[in-house]
Amino acid sequence: MVRANAMIVVKAIGLVGKVFMTRLVGAEGMGLYQLAYSFYSLILMIISGGLPTALGMFTAKHTARGWRLFKIFSVFLILTGLACSILTFWLSKPIANLLGYPQLDFVIRCLSPAILAVPLLSLLRGYLQGLERYTTIALSEIIEQTARIGTLMWLVPLFIQSGIEFAVGGAVLGTFTGALLAFAVLTAFFMYNRPSVALSPPSSRADLPLVVQASFAIALTRLLIPASDFMDAIIIPQRLQVAGVSSKEAAEMFGIVTGIALVVAYMPTLITGALTHTLTMKITADWQNKKYNSFYKKSHTAIQVAWVWGLASGFFIFEYASEISLFVFGIQNAEIPIKSLAMLPLLVGLREITTSVLWAQNRKKTPFIGLCAGVLSNFILLYSILAIPELGYTGMSLGIITLELIATGWNFKTLKLFQRAKSRTALVLLVDIFVFEAILIVGTLCSKALSSLGLPETVHMIVEVLHYCFWCTLYLKVRLKSVFEE
Repeated sequence: MVRANAMIVVKAIGLVGKVFMTRLVGAEGMGLYQLAYSFYSLILMIISGGLPTALGMFTAKHTARGWRLFKIFSVFLILTGLACSILTFWLSKPIANLLGYPQLDFVIRCLSPAILAVPLLSLLRGYLQGLERYTTIALSEIIEQTARIGTLMWLVPLFIQSGIEFAVGGAVLGTFTGALLAFAVLTAFFMYNRPSVALSPPSSRADLPLVVQASFAIALTRLLIPASDFMDAIIIPQRLQVAGVSSKEAAEMFGIVTGIALVVAYMPTLITGALTHTLTMKITADWQNKKYNSFYKKSHTAIQVAWVWGLASGFFIFEYASEISLFVFGIQNAEIPIKSLAMLPLLVGLREITTSVLWAQNRKKTPFIGLCAGVLSNFILLYSILAIPELGYTGMSLGIITLELIATGWNFKTLKLFQRAKSRTALVLLVDIFVFEAILIVGTLCSKALSSLGLPETVHMIVEVLHYCFWCTLYLKVRLKSVFEE
């Protein structure tokens, strides 16, 4: 639970940074930021792949031999990261042109130091995870994010006078400073708390190929999303411009969807993400120990939580999209994309939970196949729809929803959840929908009643939000009573 709680804190700090940056650089700046990050995420995954995870899994079983492999992989990542960092700096102009925005040249150069630092940090965390130093890892993640956002808040206002691209460059520099500080903290901890492995037996010759093979298997699965995001970054602005949208407007639209609407839609999934993190280990142990009743009970409970929480957060996002867009981010055009993606918390939550269930059953290929089908459908929709005038936001939102819908549906089909659904279950699910809709309607009526008192509009909004949160919390507590008792 320590890592899960840290993940929530890290994402919350990241949201503060996104809001701060959006208000300063606007939708175009966020678009440039997201375009640059799509390249960075892909390169990062190519360099480190699944090495941190594979090393962590190996170290958990063989502590002493894990230390020797850590040293070998560290040298490899230093050399590879340094080479990629230098190449990225030198080839920043061609990379910026590939993304369709020459002004990204400076931003790409500012990202190049992080390409060296972040893989090393990930590897060290992977090794420490194998040693079960979860609290230390969690602390380093919070320190990294705090330093990253702190750098962003310092440099963006400083560079904004020189132009948006320089402000965005200052923002991405935080990735390097955050990684550097977190690495320094972990190194200091490791020096004072290093396990006594100096006199341990040497590693087996089979260890290195074993971990590398596991790393490739993990990397192939994890490479799909960064590769998909990078292709989106190339396809979306180009197809929007085919539809007659200017280069500047295309960057703004890309920034609004990926930097604002998606951030809002994914925030509630922190809860289901934390649940998934906790659930996976428990149900895996149940399945391995052949405690099938416990396995299915926990899985069913988790799916219920994902459903109810996804509905509650989805209704909230849809109803208050205008207020989130204007009052939080200061961008009026984000309302429609935010509303379009309001069902994402539900879909992502269900996909994450069902993926954990399938992984626990050692059916790891199944979620990957569903995700591949979703990504392919997303590409087809983006390429087809975005070139049609006036359908930019619709095409992007439809592509994202389709990706998640196919991936989730595939998991459900494999687990035969559609066949197991009974009429009573369907009735309960319908009741959930009606309850949340009723809460919204009552909240709106209360707000209108307050308007007769001549109170400011901000007060009405606050009352509505508090009303919704109160009744949703109460309903969640009643609906998921058995979960809270456990």
